[in-house]
Amino acid sequence: MNTRLILMTVVAALLLAACGGDAAETTATAPPDTAVAAATTEAAPPAPAPTVISASAGQTDLGPTLVGENGLTLYGFTNDTQAASTCGGTCAEAWPPVIVSPDWDVAPDLDAGIFATTTRDDGSLQLVAGRWPLYYFAGDAAAGDINGQGSGDVWFAVDLDGGLYTDQAAAADDAAAEEAAPEAADGAEAEAAAPATIVSTGDTDLGPVLVDADGLTLYGFTNDVDGQPTCEDDCADAWPPVIMDSAELPEGLDAEVFSVVERPDGSFQLSAGVWPLYTFAGDGAPGDVNGQGSGDVWFAATPEGGLIRDGADAAAAEEAPAESDSDDGY
Repeated sequence: MNTRLILMTVVAALLLAACGGDAAETTATAPPDTAVAAATTEAAPPAPAPTVISASAGQTDLGPTLVGENGLTLYGFTNDTQAASTCGGTCAEAWPPVIVSPDWDVAPDLDAGIFATTTRDDGSLQLVAGRWPLYYFAGDAAAGDINGQGSGDVWFAVDLDGGLYTDQAAAADDAAAEEAAPEAADGAEAEAAAPATIVSTGDTDLGPVLVDADGLTLYGFTNDVDGQPTCEDDCADAWPPVIMDSAELPEGLDAEVFSVVERPDGSFQLSAGVWPLYTFAGDGAPGDVNGQGSGDVWFAATPEGGLIRDGADAAAAEEAPAESDSDDGY
């Protein structure tokens, strides 16, 4: 009987050991699914950032034209030599540069080889097509607008090959001149067209203001102390002066209001009252007054030769020139 007890005890011990071994093996073996899933999640690459297209092909009345954001026309500035931008300050407000990131790209239907970048004075990158740094025009509001075309005879839309639409602008001007010329009567030669009025009065949201031959608003610069022009170089690109052929006041202008003053470069500029007169590159059509109050130093000129300050009328217009704390308030 003792022998049977011993045998039964041994068998029970062996069975328990066998069961314990299986449990140990089961516990030591980790379920693989969780570990594999975690490793797979950690190894997944981040989603690539969407590519920003900085230029694409558009269509304007000039033909196929480079366009940027929202299909707005892109322009080149003929003063930008050697693909370096010279338009800054207020000029860049009227003509915003096309700023890109280091990983810029253009639409696939364009020849990427004609594009490059130039570094601006502030360190940002500006897109270049051909040899022209690219800009928008503040006067364009919708795709297809080309209100900046030919502005100042230095701003032109850019074609798909990186060239400027300068020839088309000249052709359009010639066509317009032919259309405006009086027709010959009875085979006689057409009479010579009367010279365009250099300055006249136009209506704007500010009221009556002086305008140039194209109907564009004329402005005075309060930094022009004592009636001496001080807007040159980049400033004059954004605010083109009204240049005269000589120091003689043209016929038809009231000498009590208008005069001609010599600029630092020796050219002659028309003045109204004590204010040398300028247009603004950001105005694209008659009636525009986009330059009004710019830098708190540029104001539209009144027919009496004063300035409209803060939207005021004659009282403010008759103010004398004041010293400005800014050296180059453009």
